[in-house]
Amino acid sequence: MQKTSDKDAMRTVRMQKSRLPGITGRLAHNITRNWLIGLRESNPGILDMFRERDLLPYRLMLAWLGEFAGKYITGAYYVYRLTLDQELYVYLQGFLEELLTCQAEDGYLGPFSKECRLTGSFSQKPDEVEGTWDAWGHYHIMYGLSLWYEETRKEQYLQCVEKIADLFLRKFYNPETGGKSLLSLKSPEANLSPIHAFAILYRLTDDPRYLRFALEVEKDLSREGAGDYIGCAMDKVEFYQCPQPRWESLHVIMGIAELYRATGKTYYLRTVEQIYWSIQKTDIHNTGSFSTEEQAVGTPFCSGNMETCCTIAYDALAAEVFKLTGNPEIIDFLELAHYNACMGSWSPTGRWSTYHTPMVGEKHSSVHDITFHCRAGSPELNCCSTNAPRGIGMLSEWAVTSTSSDLCINSYEDADFTTEEGARIQITGNYPAQGKVQIAVAGYTGNLALRIPQWSARTTVTAGGATSHPKAGSYLRLDCPGRLSLELSLDFSTRYLDGQEEFEGLVSIYRGPILFGTDVSLAGGHSLLALPSINRAELEEAPAVSLEGRIQIPLPCGITLGDFYHLGYTGSQYTTWLRAEP
Repeated sequence: MQKTSDKDAMRTVRMQKSRLPGITGRLAHNITRNWLIGLRESNPGILDMFRERDLLPYRLMLAWLGEFAGKYITGAYYVYRLTLDQELYVYLQGFLEELLTCQAEDGYLGPFSKECRLTGSFSQKPDEVEGTWDAWGHYHIMYGLSLWYEETRKEQYLQCVEKIADLFLRKFYNPETGGKSLLSLKSPEANLSPIHAFAILYRLTDDPRYLRFALEVEKDLSREGAGDYIGCAMDKVEFYQCPQPRWESLHVIMGIAELYRATGKTYYLRTVEQIYWSIQKTDIHNTGSFSTEEQAVGTPFCSGNMETCCTIAYDALAAEVFKLTGNPEIIDFLELAHYNACMGSWSPTGRWSTYHTPMVGEKHSSVHDITFHCRAGSPELNCCSTNAPRGIGMLSEWAVTSTSSDLCINSYEDADFTTEEGARIQITGNYPAQGKVQIAVAGYTGNLALRIPQWSARTTVTAGGATSHPKAGSYLRLDCPGRLSLELSLDFSTRYLDGQEEFEGLVSIYRGPILFGTDVSLAGGHSLLALPSINRAELEEAPAVSLEGRIQIPLPCGITLGDFYHLGYTGSQYTTWLRAEP
């Protein structure tokens, strides 16, 4: 069982068996077979950049290349936890074993030459401190290895993380070596992220040195050039108005959440809650994605780049805040982001994913949009391609959770789960294409809690011959006497989001958690620049059709609405902002 803190209101329920026959399961299978397994062979530079860091001539570097391996093992972990795919498990154990052999004797596990390790300088220019993301790269490896250690209990994974930590303890905040701060590496939004890894390491080991280090990083947060996240949150300053509103900062914020677990100090919890809800208010696009041009800007009604990494970082923060508070509204957001922003960032083949997944436009492979990340030996690797699997796998974090008294079902996609405690949960109904869901629970005695989404204004639950109409945005609690079958009927009435600013006069259309739009192939011969206005009454009467996972709504005006995941997947242009009659 995964170790959790008593500060968590919710805990992830881990599975010993998992079968997902729906759209998420099919995509996760394709990502596993067509991207995760074999990545070491198809992109050997992912590890060889570490092996060859001291060999001349040096590789052509970028500041953040050291993050790729860490993001890869993290995304693979979450996909594994969702699918329990044994072939993926075996492949990743081999990758991890090889990763460990790339660690230097002093604990360093990055791609820069010896004279530049954790100095902020590039191997090609050792005397010029330009700022590297070396601490950031180590953070991602520490985080990924910590997850795999908790999964496998293989001591060598934890030992590798501790060797990295010992290197940081010698180099930073140490009076004997000059007391240099992580701020000396520049790029504080990224290089202060080890606060998260060290706080986790303290939870895993109870070694007070790791907590002291994290608290030293906390002091840096309020210094010039850093984000002052705690101070801004305490003053109710919106996140986009803080000194460092870039997406990388969210990994620092997750470190603050972990410090709450470690210390119980409520200002940490207040900080992460304030930042989470601030971003909800100001910077979440209609797809559930976070950020414009890689940071918070104070409005979601603009069409700048919406980076996959940004969405995944915010989803990860959302999952942390949900665990700490148990607020089911956060699951409404995670579900929106999962089915739209995250799944929409992937080709259904699982072979490639995007850097930018726009509300209006085209979906491009990240390899095309951020080609400058690609290097000899790693032609397909970039910040987003290595990170994107995590966006799908994180469903494992919130699909089924528990409190001290309840087993909570949060996701209604078709599934057959068996928990580590032996409870079996079977879900059918073709959700999210349809809103009528059947659930059977066996091998569990106690309180069962069903999440009732905020968007489902009229919900009906039938269980044991009794019918109830639970409140939207809450949990319905039922007694499970060892075995229980029930039917959940969710309100799939059409909902509209009114556009503002750049999208004034247009609407986004939702049913259940799905955002709908249209693309060239669905527009019935109409130009996307001159689409007919949608009649709302006709739309409300139009049934959704599920075609091999694609969800479509044919309309009398000649256009067909399609789910965001599949919009433009052939390369055609699409839009999620439409005209609708009042």
